[in-house]
Amino acid sequence: MTDERDGGESQSVAQSWRRWEPMFQSFSWPLALRMAAVGEVGSGQRVLDVGCGIGDPTLQVAVLVGPHGHVLGLDIVEGKIAIARERAATLGLGHAEFRVEDVTAVALPEAGFDVVLGRWSLIYLDDVAGVLDRLRAALVPGGRIAITAWAPPEASPCFSVPLEAIARVRRLPPLGADQPGLFHLSTDGALARALVGAGFQTVGQERVVLSQLAQDGAEFWRLMTDPGAPLAPFIEDLAPAQVGAVAADVAARLERYRAGDVLRVPAQAQLAWGRA
Repeated sequence: MTDERDGGESQSVAQSWRRWEPMFQSFSWPLALRMAAVGEVGSGQRVLDVGCGIGDPTLQVAVLVGPHGHVLGLDIVEGKIAIARERAATLGLGHAEFRVEDVTAVALPEAGFDVVLGRWSLIYLDDVAGVLDRLRAALVPGGRIAITAWAPPEASPCFSVPLEAIARVRRLPPLGADQPGLFHLSTDGALARALVGAGFQTVGQERVVLSQLAQDGAEFWRLMTDPGAPLAPFIEDLAPAQVGAVAADVAARLERYRAGDVLRVPAQAQLAWGRA
């Protein structure tokens, strides 16, 4: 997990997430539903969401636990937490709490939660095993955990198409499944093995199919490369002319995913779950 709390960068990241909030929600809702299902989220429960960003799936889960439950979302980016709080207030979800905290260091109450969720957050950590140990201790006996990663890039044109285009103009950094980053723990079974290694029981894993909506290739490119977006780090050192050429290449290659007057670009996520 990268720390983006530096003032200017944090603000630009927050603005980007605010801009693309509706489209990201339309993309990620199937995963939020499956996480809640395998996590057995129910009325009155206490839920911890690690790396909550602007409040997903925290807010969806807050609706499920109802006013007699409590949901705590943690993220290291102040701007994202501010947006999450705005969204919670607008929806009247007073039982959803958000804090700027690093999961590797925050004090978590022992047996303080019924469910722990972590969507695309643990993949950026160096010590996944250590954090999973901490999260297991924060769960009540028999409590549930649901965590996610991305599937390998070849399963997700949402990533493979722009990455292949970027690779034509610059050398890409390593994108291995065994190191922190976008595709960490992306291989089938990797998340489940991490949970088993941390002592979780009745562990399972599956892939969840997603679809990124965009009006056209230019909108898709901005969505994926704005500050804080998944592909932003890969174009940081490119000249404007190179960025423009890559964006045009991506737009042309995405036309195969056109459905009427929009693009629906496929992606897949890994989802694993277990019981403390």
